[in-house]
Amino acid sequence: MLKDSSRRYGSVTRGFHWLVALLIVLQLTSVYANMLWDGNAFSQAIITWHTSIGVSLLALMALRTLWALSQLQRRPVHDGRLQRLAVGGHVVMYLLLILMPLSGVLMTWGMGYGIHAFGQVVLAGADVAWATAIGQFHGTIAWVLTALIVGHVAMALHHHFARRDDTLRRMIGRS
Repeated sequence: MLKDSSRRYGSVTRGFHWLVALLIVLQLTSVYANMLWDGNAFSQAIITWHTSIGVSLLALMALRTLWALSQLQRRPVHDGRLQRLAVGGHVVMYLLLILMPLSGVLMTWGMGYGIHAFGQVVLAGADVAWATAIGQFHGTIAWVLTALIVGHVAMALHHHFARRDDTLRRMIGRS
């Protein structure tokens, strides 16, 4: 089933979710690992792909957002205050998942380096102070996003193990 339903998320939604999750985990763990252990092999292997992964995340999040908006009427109803808070948290996470790679792209472009993804020049560099200034929020966004992701995973596990509902199973694809 490609599209979402009131009982579970469709394969397109699940594919976007897990692909973005994988790429974000790669990005964040490589940066945090490098903070703890400068020059470690894992971080060095990933850092050369940091911009390419970031550009991919930006494109994926644009597509994922359009897909999610197209599926709003199909998804389970979110009644109650806590459910609305969860929806709000997801909206904030989507915004940060767009703003983080966008701020990185703007910073790199504005500092004159240009945007290179998968060996191709996507955008030539420029000396643009406002873009560099926006890019200064890249790290802060990463920290806030990390906190939200930890909360997101904790709540998914809480739903699965404590509440024993089907929240996690819907994203895995099981009824």
